[in-house]
Order: sequence, then C-alpha cells, then structure tokens
Amino acid sequence: MALSVVAAGSATAAQAVVTSPGGIVADGALHRVFVGDHTSGKIVATDYNGTLVDSVSGVSGVSDLTLSADGTVLYAAAEGSHQIVALDAATLDVRTRYTVATDVGPRYVAFAGGKVWFTYGDQWSGNLGSVDPSAGTTAGTTTARSLAAAPADASTSDPAPTDTPTADPTPSGDPTPDPTDTPTADPSPSDTPTADPTPTDTPTADPTPSGDPTPDPTDTPTADPSPSDTPTADPSPTDTPTADPSPTDTPTPPPTPPPTGDPTPPPADPVTLGQFPGPWPGIWGPGILDTNPSEPGVLAIGETGISTDSMSVVDVSTGTPKSTAWYFGDYTLNSGIGDIDLVPGSTPQVLVNGTQRDGYAGGKFTAAGAYPAGQRADIAGNGLVAQASGTNVAVYKPNTTQPLHTYAVGGTGAAALTWAPDYSRIFALVGSGSSSGTGYTVKVLTDPTKNAPILTVTAPATATRGKALTVSGKLSVTVPVSSGATLQVVRVDLESPQGKALAAVHPKADGTFAFSDTPPAGGTVTYKVSYAGDAAHTAVSTSRNVAVSRTATALSVNNTGKMYNYNTKVTFTARLGATYKNRTVEIWADPYGGDKPNKLLRSGTVNSQGYISTTLQLVRDTAITVVYKGDARSAPRTVRGVAYTRVALSTSIARYYRTGKIGSTSYYWFHKSTDPYVTTVMTAYPGRAQRLDLQIYYAGTWYAAGSQYFRLSSTGKSIVAIGAPGQSGIRVRVKADYIDTASGDYVNTSTYGAWKYLYFTN
Repeated sequence: MALSVVAAGSATAAQAVVTSPGGIVADGALHRVFVGDHTSGKIVATDYNGTLVDSVSGVSGVSDLTLSADGTVLYAAAEGSHQIVALDAATLDVRTRYTVATDVGPRYVAFAGGKVWFTYGDQWSGNLGSVDPSAGTTAGTTTARSLAAAPADASTSDPAPTDTPTADPTPSGDPTPDPTDTPTADPSPSDTPTADPTPTDTPTADPTPSGDPTPDPTDTPTADPSPSDTPTADPSPTDTPTADPSPTDTPTPPPTPPPTGDPTPPPADPVTLGQFPGPWPGIWGPGILDTNPSEPGVLAIGETGISTDSMSVVDVSTGTPKSTAWYFGDYTLNSGIGDIDLVPGSTPQVLVNGTQRDGYAGGKFTAAGAYPAGQRADIAGNGLVAQASGTNVAVYKPNTTQPLHTYAVGGTGAAALTWAPDYSRIFALVGSGSSSGTGYTVKVLTDPTKNAPILTVTAPATATRGKALTVSGKLSVTVPVSSGATLQVVRVDLESPQGKALAAVHPKADGTFAFSDTPPAGGTVTYKVSYAGDAAHTAVSTSRNVAVSRTATALSVNNTGKMYNYNTKVTFTARLGATYKNRTVEIWADPYGGDKPNKLLRSGTVNSQGYISTTLQLVRDTAITVVYKGDARSAPRTVRGVAYTRVALSTSIARYYRTGKIGSTSYYWFHKSTDPYVTTVMTAYPGRAQRLDLQIYYAGTWYAAGSQYFRLSSTGKSIVAIGAPGQSGIRVRVKADYIDTASGDYVNTSTYGAWKYLYFTN
C-alpha cells in the first residue's frame, strides 16, 4: 500500500471532505487543520478557512490524530497496519512508522509528557501504550512522499538513506583487529597495565563476559595473570580494552594502535505496551484519550466497546503512568461514554459526552454538574466548551448553562470538534445529511469567544402609506452589553432602494426596543435593524418587511377576446390611468404552443391621454399582456387578453366529369362507379389532423354519414378518397375542419371549412 500526496489546486478553493471521520486536530503554528479519513486511509490538511491545501494517503485505517507539543510532528493511529505513523506537519512527509504488536488498534492517540500515548486491544484486553520519539530507533527518518506501509512485523521506523550500518558484533571475545595495525604482545605478570585511552580514541567492542578476548594470530601470547592479580574495571564504551595487568607492575602506556569499532548495541524500543496503571479490571477495549494544553502531563481515558462507563485520569508527566483517579463504571455517573475531555482549571474535572461534569479527587470521581444535553465536545485551554448537540454547536463558559455562542451547522451535526489553539475558531467535522452520502466536511466557526446576541424584530404585516407604524424587538444576550449599546435602523423602499438611515435606537436594560416611522412610499418596505457588536459580542442584524398600500391603477387593452383569420394584422392599444410618477407600459405577445417565446412588442411612455399601441400579425392564438410596474404610490397592474386566430383552410375535389347546379347549389358530378378525391390544405403544425365530415341527402334532409380525422402531412396537406356508391341519383356533401385540441394541438381556434357537394349519375 503506497502513500500518495495530492495538493489542492490553486484555481478553485476545494473543501476537505472525508468519507468517515478518523480524527481531527488543529496546528496553531502552521494554521492548518488535519482530518483523518478512516475509510480511505487518507489524511487531509486544510487552512484555517477550511480550504483543502494538502493530503496524504496510505495511512491504513487512520482512526485518530494528535500533534507534538511544538506542532511540528503529526501522529496518526493507523489501525489497518497496527502502527503509529509520524508525519512532518508542514509537508505531510512520513518520518517514522512505529509498529504496535497488537491485533486491535492502535485506536486513539494523544501527546502528553513528551510521549505519544495510544490505546489498543479488543473488548476484554484494552490497554495503554506509548511511543517515545526520543528513544533510539533501528533506523532514521525518511522524507519520502511515496512510501510503502511497513508490515506489522517490520522495524519500528523507516530507514534513513544516510545512515551507515554498524559492524556486526563477534559472538564471543573481541572483534578481530585491523590487519594493518602493529600487534602488541600481552604484558607479562610484571608489566604495568596501560592507561585508559583518551576520549578521542576510537571505541572498541565490549569485552565478552564469558572469557578472555581472542588474541590476534600475529601477537605473541603472554601468560595468564596469577590468581592474586586484581582485574581491572570494565572499560567505558569509549575506552580501548587492554590486557589484564599484574598487581605489582607500575603502569606504563603501551604503543597500542586504536582497535576497530565495537558492535553497536541494540537500540531501545520506542514502543512500550501494557502501561495502563490499573486498578483491575482496567479499561475494556481501546479507550478514548484526551489531553489539555493547560495540563500537558495528564491523560483522560474513557472506556469504549460493550461496556462504556469506566474512566481514568492518569499522570504521565514522568513518563511512567500513575493513576490519579479511577472509576469502575456502574452507569451511575455517565450512563455510558462516547466522548471524554479533560477540563482545565483549579478544580480537577472531566467532561463526559459533552454534558456531564465529573470531578476527581482522592483517586475517585464524583458528579460535579452538567451542561445542557449534548453528544460530544472539545475544551479549549481557557476552559471554553464547544459542544455538539444535534445539528448545532454551542459554546459555553465554564460551569454555565446559557450558551455564549450557538452555531447551526446543519447536516447530521458535528461528528468531531477541535479548537484552534488561539481560540479564534472551532473546526467542526459535519456530516452532509444527504441521501447520496457525500461524507463529512470541515466547517469553520468563527468568533467562538464572543457572545452571539439574538436580535428579534416585529412589525405589522401591512400598513397604510403616509400613516405611522411601530416596529419593536429585543436584543437578547447571555453576556450583558454596555448601557450605551446602539442599534442602527435602515428603511429600504421604492423611494430609497439603497436604504435610508433612520434614528438610532437604544435598547432598554432588558434588551427591548421600539420605534415609530411613517413610510412615505408604498410597496414592500423593509426595516433593517443591526447591532455592530463589541469586544465581547458578535455583530447581528435582522429585518422585517411591511406591505405598504399604494393607489390602485387603471389599465386596459383593446382587441382581445376576438377571433381573427390567419395572418390578420391587428393593432392593440393599451390605456394607463392616473399614476404618481411612472408612466411606462409594456405590451407582450405570447403565442400559444411551447415552441414560441413570450415576446415584448413594445415598452414605452404613454401619450398625454395615457395610450400606447403596437401592431401584430396573427398566425396563432396569442395572449396579449400589458404590464405597468407601479411606482412609490401607484400600485402595479397587469391585464391580459387573448386574440384568437383561425387556421388557413381550403378543400378541393378531384375526378368529377363536370359541375352543375341542382336548384341553386353547385355540385361536382361523378359517374356512379368513380371514387371522388377530397384534398384538404391547412396551416401546418406538428401532429395536426383535419376532421372530414360526410353527409348524405335523403327525402329533403341532410343526414350525417360519418366523421373521421386524417393526419396532415408536414406541409399541411391531406387527400382522402370517398368510395363510389355504385348507383345513380345519390347526393352527398363533405367538408374539412380544424377542431381546437381534438385535431392534435391547441395553438389555433376551431376553424370550419365550406361544404363541397357531390352528385352521382350513370
């Protein structure tokens, strides 16, 4: 599994989105926020505005994050690879991977007392472990941005390419000297032992405790010292060992050259497990961890898993955990633990689930009060509590019940919170709440240390122009404002679209206020009330709309509601009555059918009699709309009418042998065995059909013989053959019609063709 880093592009500010939360922590020195994505094994970095600036993948199953005390190293608990991964906070380059010998975890991680503390283990074997970054490692630091994740049984750190491997130690005895050195014979019993080498000598291997060093084959061996000889002390790691001296000899320095280097002793393992200080049965499952910058050597641990009520406070300031307080959960204090935070201050407390405050002293926990119901929290070094409750995040001063500031974050609420170290912001990891499941996004909550006032304004829904109305409201705070607090009021209306400042308002001691105003203009009048805020309060503003009356306006248009033949030119004239200032009228034409847009025919000022006209050639039913938009005292008005338009329609007869009159009516004459052809031509429209009506004459009366629709061609043409009767003396008549809607569309008004008369002879 390789690590890959993706930096945010500069063209568009991208948000940081993770699939499932895997820890969140803010770096005050770099002004960055780091968020782990447990599902993808990625860590993303944002700036203090929540904009994605960097990311690194390959941190398998990242479940929690913490920073070193100076903010330069980011530590991640990687459950998937059972490692603590150290990254450069500025670059997200991996520095070291520390393998944790467990099948479950590490799950939670925190930095305290100069070490990285983590929890691990299954439901019945949860425990506390640590990484000492200052301890020796088997290899150095790497700055590679693409690095394979070490397997669980690999070394505890990434090898540094600049390290030089040390010589392998000899299984027994001294290492073999350099063959270029001049050997020195072992001193005789009467010889004086040599002096210890100076600190600048090259170190040699430690002597083997099981026997004398193996001599160089080129050296001349000497006799072993007598039993009365007193052995010399073991040389220091920087000393060069010498042969055993005789107790009676006077020391003289021998001309012994520096021997070769000693084998490097195994480094101290930086990872230590099994450090939960008790008592029994300890914390089941990997416990939640929390630290607080005001108490850098203290850990709070909360139990997770099936049983979730036990908790502990541990002193790790000396490097060895010592139990400060312990509670074996019986669900009388917390009813389960989903979140735990250390509370800074002189009274030792923890906050559980963002709600329950539990004090600890004498090794025990006791209930110490509560905040309004929440789910989780994070506590700043100054004691301010950021609490997630539903879809809100509330900030409380210590031991209070009224929020200092409340934020509506939406979605599914905040799954995790963290303070900026300078208390300027809270960073909330908020679920999208959408059915598409787009994950969690970093939202930045500003001014958390200031009280967020609530400003309410009440005004009448309607009012009469030129008459006084009253606007009232209240500025509600949980931190009192100064007695001279001022509210700014602005009125926005048709006369003052950019707003007109009214007299400032000063709320009473209880925050209530009221003012009167006489609106000079009608229409929608908006009253905006604003509080600018101060050092302890954020700014807030709100507004209310009032519908102020205007004088009704007379408006009309002629020549609508009539039927016109196809292609008729019609003049439409609108008339506007008396108004205050605006004398502009618009005339619009909207042809029936979805393929033609509403079109502005004319917009202009009416003449001195209030008239304005325009001409339109009609080919379809057309809605004519006249619009007057009103002014500060005259109400807007719109009138609408329809000019109905017939289709163009003609019918012709074919295959007759002559024409002639019967009575006063002209007939087309046909032989009794000839089929007449009836051709209809009509204004074309997609999907349009003609209706052909047929009647027969009998005993002085015309009787319906059938009616049928026939689809027109794209050019509006239809040819229908009428079957010959086969006998003479038959009289029939036919006509073509367009029937609104029944002919397949509704863009014209119904149009009826003329009857065509047919007579059949021998």
